[in-house]
Amino acid sequence: MNNKEYDVIIGLEIHIQCKTESKMLCKCPANYFGKDPNTQTCPICLGLPNTEILLPNRRAVELCILLGLATKCDIANEIAFYRKHYSYPDLPKGYQITQYDRPICSDGEIDVYDEKDKKHTIEIERIHPEEDVAKLIRDKEGNKDYFLIDYNKAGVPLLEIVTKPDIKSAYLAKEYANSIRQLVRYLDISDADMEKGQMRCEPNISLQERGKWKYEDGKILPLGDYSLNPKVEIKNIGSISAVEKAIDFEVNRIISELEKGRRIEQQTRGWNAEKGITEYQRMKEEAEDYNYTPDPDVPLIDITTEDIEKIAKELVELPNEKRTRYVSEFSLSDYDSRVLTADRRVSEYYEKLLKILSKEMPIEKAAKASSNWLTGAVFAISNEKGIDINEDTIPLPSLSYLILEFEKKVLTRNKAEELLKESLEKKKDLKKLIQETIEQSKKSIENLDTIVESVIQENPKAVNDYKNGKNATIGFLVGQVMHKTEGSTDPNKAKLILEEKLNG
Repeated sequence: MNNKEYDVIIGLEIHIQCKTESKMLCKCPANYFGKDPNTQTCPICLGLPNTEILLPNRRAVELCILLGLATKCDIANEIAFYRKHYSYPDLPKGYQITQYDRPICSDGEIDVYDEKDKKHTIEIERIHPEEDVAKLIRDKEGNKDYFLIDYNKAGVPLLEIVTKPDIKSAYLAKEYANSIRQLVRYLDISDADMEKGQMRCEPNISLQERGKWKYEDGKILPLGDYSLNPKVEIKNIGSISAVEKAIDFEVNRIISELEKGRRIEQQTRGWNAEKGITEYQRMKEEAEDYNYTPDPDVPLIDITTEDIEKIAKELVELPNEKRTRYVSEFSLSDYDSRVLTADRRVSEYYEKLLKILSKEMPIEKAAKASSNWLTGAVFAISNEKGIDINEDTIPLPSLSYLILEFEKKVLTRNKAEELLKESLEKKKDLKKLIQETIEQSKKSIENLDTIVESVIQENPKAVNDYKNGKNATIGFLVGQVMHKTEGSTDPNKAKLILEEKLNG
């Protein structure tokens, strides 16, 4: 066992399926999920000989440029496609049409935050479009294992996003993957649903002895006669949380190997989510092993300044920009701002709610009230019931009315939350429920004196305890009043009347 200290160095490749109508190089539908196997294919995506490839999917190229602009990439003025050769059963042609040394987007960056909320800028080496492979389905008959192939997914447009090797921890890798997913959803590039295979993460990990290497121009370089440890790639990571788990496992495995004096081999491993471990698959290939060659069937495509300017019009205010604005303009906490900007649809709902409330109260108060209700009761109930937050499920006029009545102290928080939950569970009109409750409350207030008297008469022991100095008993008596009024009265008013009568 040695006493050496090691630095963790991570690069992350992410594949995102584009939200396009057709595949990358043919007219077959790209939405394959849930369709019968091999029903969305043609000679082109099946890789049959003597087929004429169409021009690359224009929308896929535009979405690639859009993501490049959002991540501050340089955009190339020419698109060149290559053939990446490897003989896997899920690649019908025997090669993949992709890009090589001239990606459309290069040298970008994205900011992420660590556990202490410290900002880290992750460098993006490249973003380029390519075609997806088919889906392998493992099956078994008797004692024999075999694979079935569904070619519906073959040829679906992908964006490959590759970082430079400058991610320093499993946590940051997870946060980076989450940020990319958030970005592509904000820009409507992809739904990035990992359960449907629309997003896949493949980290490359190496551990280098501290003080014996340097990072320069996007590369890991040795110092002196130090020999760099090779990197290990992990495949088949199907969730954001598993990115962190897989990297942590692999880092610990590599450290264990190094401490035993064993040599680390450059290899590809798979993530076994059920066992929570990585498993050896094969030796990792180098770029030259793929025999990249320019694709003679796909012509060079020019990207003009006008093309880029047109695509740039699709940019929206991005999550980190919204987060900064919410803090500076609305004085929200950094935490609340991050929660509200995590999903574009939620942030849009929030801003519409804020616009309504700001007509009735100062903007900062409206911003805080909107945030408190959304990140509190609304999120809690929607998560519990599996309900999306949108204007159909929770109409903005109804929610704003609820918040305003709460702010006016017409409704208690408990009662307001109860009404919100009832409206969602039973699909009742929230505004109507509020109005009925207010009307009932008015009647209860008119009868409050009588209700308090009845509570005093029905609870002689509690009354005697209070009169004998057990002041906490008043809480029990207030609870009884609230029960009789079905929570529609102000507990402070009930307490005040009780004290007047008991101390009189």
